[in-house]
Amino acid sequence: MKSNKKKPQRTKQLQKYNQETELKTLKKELQHTKEKLEEQLHEEISTRADLIHLKKENEEINNQNQALTKEHQHLKTKHQAVLEEKQKLEAQLRSETDLIHQIKQINKELSEDREAFLDILTSHKQLLEEVSEEREGQRSTLQQKENEIRALARERDYFKGRYEKMMNTKMMKWTGKYWTIRKKIKSHSK
Repeated sequence: MKSNKKKPQRTKQLQKYNQETELKTLKKELQHTKEKLEEQLHEEISTRADLIHLKKENEEINNQNQALTKEHQHLKTKHQAVLEEKQKLEAQLRSETDLIHQIKQINKELSEDREAFLDILTSHKQLLEEVSEEREGQRSTLQQKENEIRALARERDYFKGRYEKMMNTKMMKWTGKYWTIRKKIKSHSK
Protein backbone atom coordinates (compact mmCIF):
# COMPACT_ATOMS: atom_id res chain seq x y z
CA MET A 1 0.00 0.00 0.00
CA LYS A 2 2.84 2.14 0.62
CA SER A 3 3.78 1.84 -2.92
CA ASN A 4 0.30 2.82 -3.91
CA LYS A 5 0.51 5.83 -1.69
CA LYS A 6 3.78 6.77 -3.15
CA LYS A 7 2.47 6.49 -6.61
CA PRO A 8 -0.20 9.10 -6.28
CA GLN A 9 2.23 11.33 -4.53
CA ARG A 10 4.65 10.84 -7.34
CA THR A 11 1.97 11.39 -9.85
CA LYS A 12 1.14 14.58 -8.03
CA GLN A 13 4.75 15.63 -8.08
CA LEU A 14 5.00 14.68 -11.68
CA GLN A 15 1.86 16.61 -12.44
CA LYS A 16 3.19 19.58 -10.46
CA TYR A 17 6.47 19.36 -12.33
CA ASN A 18 4.66 19.03 -15.61
CA GLN A 19 2.50 21.97 -14.70
CA GLU A 20 5.53 24.03 -13.70
CA THR A 21 7.30 23.05 -16.89
CA GLU A 22 4.21 23.82 -18.86
CA LEU A 23 3.87 27.09 -16.99
CA LYS A 24 7.48 27.95 -17.73
CA THR A 25 6.97 26.99 -21.34
CA LEU A 26 3.80 29.07 -21.45
CA LYS A 27 5.60 31.96 -19.79
CA LYS A 28 8.40 31.64 -22.36
CA GLU A 29 5.86 31.45 -25.16
CA LEU A 30 4.00 34.40 -23.64
CA GLN A 31 7.25 36.34 -23.40
CA HIS A 32 8.11 35.30 -26.95
CA THR A 33 4.61 36.27 -28.14
CA LYS A 34 4.88 39.56 -26.25
CA GLU A 35 8.21 40.27 -27.95
CA LYS A 36 6.74 39.31 -31.31
CA LEU A 37 3.74 41.58 -30.66
CA GLU A 38 6.03 44.46 -29.70
CA GLU A 39 8.11 43.77 -32.78
CA GLN A 40 4.98 43.63 -34.96
CA LEU A 41 3.70 46.81 -33.28
CA HIS A 42 7.02 48.51 -33.94
CA GLU A 43 6.93 47.25 -37.54
CA GLU A 44 3.34 48.48 -37.92
CA ILE A 45 4.26 51.91 -36.51
CA SER A 46 7.30 51.97 -38.80
CA THR A 47 5.12 50.83 -41.72
CA ARG A 48 2.53 53.54 -40.95
CA ALA A 49 5.29 56.17 -40.75
CA ASP A 50 6.66 54.85 -44.05
CA LEU A 51 3.14 54.90 -45.49
CA ILE A 52 2.62 58.53 -44.38
CA HIS A 53 6.04 59.40 -45.78
CA LEU A 54 5.20 57.61 -49.04
CA LYS A 55 1.82 59.40 -49.24
CA LYS A 56 3.60 62.73 -48.86
CA GLU A 57 6.15 61.71 -51.48
CA ASN A 58 3.32 60.55 -53.74
CA GLU A 59 1.53 63.89 -53.24
CA GLU A 60 4.74 65.78 -54.02
CA ILE A 61 5.28 63.60 -57.10
CA ASN A 62 1.66 64.28 -58.18
CA ASN A 63 2.21 68.03 -57.68
CA GLN A 64 5.44 67.83 -59.64
CA ASN A 65 3.67 65.76 -62.29
CA GLN A 66 0.90 68.40 -62.55
CA ALA A 67 3.51 71.17 -62.74
CA LEU A 68 5.40 69.22 -65.40
CA THR A 69 2.14 68.62 -67.28
CA LYS A 70 1.40 72.35 -67.20
CA GLU A 71 4.97 73.10 -68.26
CA HIS A 72 4.65 70.51 -71.03
CA GLN A 73 1.40 72.10 -72.21
CA HIS A 74 3.00 75.54 -72.08
CA LEU A 75 6.01 74.29 -74.03
CA LYS A 76 3.69 72.58 -76.51
CA THR A 77 1.83 75.86 -77.06
CA LYS A 78 5.12 77.73 -77.33
CA HIS A 79 6.41 75.12 -79.78
CA GLN A 80 3.27 75.54 -81.88
CA ALA A 81 3.73 79.33 -81.87
CA VAL A 82 7.40 78.93 -82.82
CA LEU A 83 6.42 76.56 -85.66
CA GLU A 84 3.87 79.08 -86.96
CA GLU A 85 6.46 81.86 -86.71
CA LYS A 86 8.98 79.64 -88.51
CA GLN A 87 6.46 78.98 -91.30
CA LYS A 88 5.76 82.71 -91.61
CA LEU A 89 9.48 83.46 -91.73
CA GLU A 90 10.03 80.73 -94.33
CA ALA A 91 7.20 82.17 -96.45
CA GLN A 92 8.67 85.65 -96.02
CA LEU A 93 12.11 84.32 -96.93
CA ARG A 94 10.68 82.68 -100.07
CA SER A 95 8.94 85.92 -101.07
CA GLU A 96 12.13 87.90 -100.32
CA THR A 97 14.13 85.41 -102.42
CA ASP A 98 11.62 85.86 -105.25
CA LEU A 99 11.89 89.61 -104.79
CA ILE A 100 15.70 89.41 -104.93
CA HIS A 101 15.45 87.45 -108.19
CA GLN A 102 13.04 90.06 -109.57
CA ILE A 103 15.39 92.87 -108.49
CA LYS A 104 18.33 91.10 -110.17
CA GLN A 105 16.26 90.71 -113.34
CA ILE A 106 15.20 94.38 -113.23
CA ASN A 107 18.81 95.45 -112.59
CA LYS A 108 19.89 93.37 -115.57
CA GLU A 109 17.20 95.01 -117.73
CA LEU A 110 18.18 98.46 -116.39
CA SER A 111 21.81 97.74 -117.20
CA GLU A 112 20.83 96.76 -120.74
CA ASP A 113 18.62 99.88 -121.06
CA ARG A 114 21.48 102.03 -119.70
CA GLU A 115 23.84 100.61 -122.30
CA ALA A 116 21.29 101.24 -125.05
CA PHE A 117 20.74 104.79 -123.74
CA LEU A 118 24.50 105.42 -123.67
CA ASP A 119 24.74 104.13 -127.26
CA ILE A 120 21.94 106.51 -128.31
CA LEU A 121 23.51 109.32 -126.30
CA THR A 122 26.89 108.73 -127.95
CA SER A 123 25.35 108.64 -131.43
CA HIS A 124 23.43 111.88 -130.76
CA LYS A 125 26.20 113.59 -128.83
CA GLN A 126 26.85 116.21 -131.53
CA LEU A 127 23.17 117.05 -131.80
CA LEU A 128 22.82 117.25 -128.01
CA GLU A 129 25.85 119.54 -127.75
CA GLU A 130 24.35 121.84 -130.40
CA VAL A 131 20.99 121.81 -128.59
CA SER A 132 22.78 122.50 -125.32
CA GLU A 133 24.72 125.43 -126.84
CA GLU A 134 21.52 126.81 -128.38
CA ARG A 135 19.75 126.44 -125.05
CA GLU A 136 22.64 128.17 -123.26
CA GLY A 137 22.45 131.01 -125.80
CA GLN A 138 18.70 131.31 -125.30
CA ARG A 139 19.25 131.30 -121.54
CA SER A 140 21.77 134.15 -121.72
CA THR A 141 19.42 136.06 -124.09
CA LEU A 142 16.57 135.50 -121.68
CA GLN A 143 18.75 136.70 -118.80
CA GLN A 144 19.68 139.83 -120.79
CA LYS A 145 15.99 140.50 -121.61
CA GLU A 146 15.06 140.04 -117.93
CA ASN A 147 17.77 142.53 -116.94
CA GLU A 148 16.47 145.00 -119.53
CA ILE A 149 12.89 144.55 -118.27
CA ARG A 150 14.06 145.15 -114.69
CA ALA A 151 15.92 148.30 -115.80
CA LEU A 152 12.81 149.53 -117.63
CA ALA A 153 10.66 148.76 -114.57
CA ARG A 154 13.07 150.76 -112.36
CA GLU A 155 13.02 153.64 -114.86
CA ARG A 156 9.21 153.51 -115.03
CA ASP A 157 8.97 153.47 -111.22
CA TYR A 158 11.33 156.47 -111.08
CA PHE A 159 9.28 158.49 -113.60
CA LYS A 160 6.02 157.38 -112.01
CA GLY A 161 7.27 158.61 -108.64
CA ARG A 162 8.31 161.93 -110.15
CA TYR A 163 4.96 162.25 -111.94
CA GLU A 164 3.01 161.53 -108.75
CA LYS A 165 5.17 164.02 -106.83
CA MET A 166 4.64 166.64 -109.52
CA MET A 167 0.89 165.92 -109.61
CA ASN A 168 0.69 166.18 -105.84
CA THR A 169 2.51 169.51 -105.99
CA LYS A 170 0.18 170.80 -108.75
CA MET A 171 -2.83 169.52 -106.81
CA MET A 172 -1.63 171.37 -103.75
CA LYS A 173 -1.10 174.54 -105.81
CA TRP A 174 -4.60 174.24 -107.33
CA THR A 175 -6.12 173.56 -103.91
CA GLY A 176 -4.26 176.59 -102.51
CA LYS A 177 -5.46 178.75 -105.40
CA TYR A 178 -9.01 177.42 -104.94
CA TRP A 179 -9.08 178.41 -101.27
CA THR A 180 -7.50 181.78 -102.01
CA ILE A 181 -10.09 182.52 -104.73
CA ARG A 182 -12.88 181.36 -102.47
CA LYS A 183 -11.66 183.62 -99.68
CA LYS A 184 -11.55 186.49 -102.08
CA ILE A 185 -15.08 185.72 -103.33
CA LYS A 186 -16.34 185.44 -99.79
CA SER A 187 -14.70 188.69 -98.73
CA HIS A 188 -16.06 190.49 -101.85
CA SER A 189 -19.54 189.16 -101.41
CA LYS A 190 -19.85 190.58 -97.93
